[in-house]
Parts: sequence; structure tokens; C-alpha cells
Amino acid sequence: MLQTTRNLILVEDEPLLAMMLGQTVQELGWIIDGTAYTEAGAYDLLSKCHPKLALLDLHLGATTSLAIASACRDRHIPVVFMTGYTARDIPPQCGDAPIVSKPFSSDELERAIARATENSAT
Repeated sequence: MLQTTRNLILVEDEPLLAMMLGQTVQELGWIIDGTAYTEAGAYDLLSKCHPKLALLDLHLGATTSLAIASACRDRHIPVVFMTGYTARDIPPQCGDAPIVSKPFSSDELERAIARATENSAT
């Protein structure tokens, strides 16, 4: 049976949260190609890695990760957004990408990842 590599990039501006998320996604069977804490760091990862998924914190300090998500979509990389904001604060540019609200459980994250990767396969 052919095994597909499940690798991702993680973009989260809070280092402690990024570390905890990294542990969670590894427990879910994913390999982390890299973690970025800034928009520039995310673009650097995209230039070096070929992930199957991008986990993006919607708000990165004073900016958002919407442009990063667009770059991911251009490369056919599915996206899951993570946010501590309410649903009414989520911009329409997120489109149909799964969004998980912080704090979230590993089950919620797993469902969002499954939805993102299933959507990209169709």
C-alpha cells in the first residue's frame, strides 16, 4: 500500500501556542515542515517546502494571513485557519476554508484538517 506523506506548515505568531499545536498535529500523524511566526517567515517556508496543508493563524499581529492563504491556494495547498476571534470578525476572503476557533480540541482540528484535505482532493 502506497503511503502518502502528510506534511504541513504551521503559521502562528504565539510561539508557545505554535509548540502546542505542533505536538497536536504530530499526534494526528502529520510531519511539520516548518513553523513561521510572521508573514515573511510563512513566505520563506512556502519557497522552501512543498506541504500538503497549511495551518494559518488568521491574525498575525497587525496583519492577517489572507495573503499567505492566497499564495497557498495558488500552489494547490489546502488551508485551515485558526482564530481567537468570533465568527462575525472572520473576513469573507477566508472563503470555504475550514476555520477553528481557539481554544479548540484535537478532534476539532482533526475534523477541520480532514475537511480541508478532502476539499482539495475534489
